[in-house]
Amino acid sequence: MTKVLLADDHPMIRTAIDVLLRDSAFELAGTATTGEETLAAVAELDPDLVILDLQMPRGHGMDVVRKLRSNGDSRRLIILTAGIDDPSLVEARAMGVQGMVLKNSDPAYLLDCLERVRAGGIWIDPELSERLSQIAVTGGRRALAPRERQLIKFVRQGLRNREIARELGVTEGTVKAYLHEVFDKLGVKNRTELAIRADEFLAGSFPVS
Repeated sequence: MTKVLLADDHPMIRTAIDVLLRDSAFELAGTATTGEETLAAVAELDPDLVILDLQMPRGHGMDVVRKLRSNGDSRRLIILTAGIDDPSLVEARAMGVQGMVLKNSDPAYLLDCLERVRAGGIWIDPELSERLSQIAVTGGRRALAPRERQLIKFVRQGLRNREIARELGVTEGTVKAYLHEVFDKLGVKNRTELAIRADEFLAGSFPVS
């Protein structure tokens, strides 16, 4: 059995993954809810693989990745997150994170990722893989992912977070996370400004450097 450590501060996510791993080739050896707990659990449990959320108290997921890699720890890592910005996405790949899965993806994606990573391969969520390709093409400039463009269109239409969540098949919390990433990427302060400048952003005429 492959020992897995799950680092995520959301009880529902921990329960769902516990159920998902039952009767699989993966054993949930332990869980952690903060960055500090994750590092301690890695040292104590010595898992074969770590499933790591990015947004956790007392230690961002990327801080955990940096700490492990700086200590020479090359164990297999999978990021499971509601959203990730372009700099973190690029850094995660550069630091040898072998798997990345979005929380709103099909649960089967996580099992596929686990299997591929356990076998020594790399598995990146299709949406994130496309973003990495865009970043490579644009020389590291920040391009809008398809889902981000879709989100901007919904905001332009005046849809509320609940309505957007229904359209995308995700939670309102995930929509909020996406929105904040888009705000940061485009340099806007709120959804009103995003709606007003939506046509400009969708046309690609905004500064991306």
